[in-house]
Amino acid sequence: MAISLALGRTSPTDNNDPCYPLVRAFLQGFTGRFGSLSCLELTGCHLGTPEGYAAFWERDEKKHCLEYVTEATRSVVEILDSL
Repeated sequence: MAISLALGRTSPTDNNDPCYPLVRAFLQGFTGRFGSLSCLELTGCHLGTPEGYAAFWERDEKKHCLEYVTEATRSVVEILDSL
């Protein structure tokens, strides 16, 4: 969303193409580092179920989520700073 906010369209007729390679680079980098984009795959917990939600907290998966969010933020900032 941050990449699109910085470089995306301001009207429906604008070209959105400048965003695509940067978003792909971000997604490939994140997946390359962590193996997935899916919360279920990253945590092993289905947060939409009571059992998955309980497992998330029991296994302290929040610390991993913080790492994912930190890395995602750092990566996007790095991408935008390189422009």
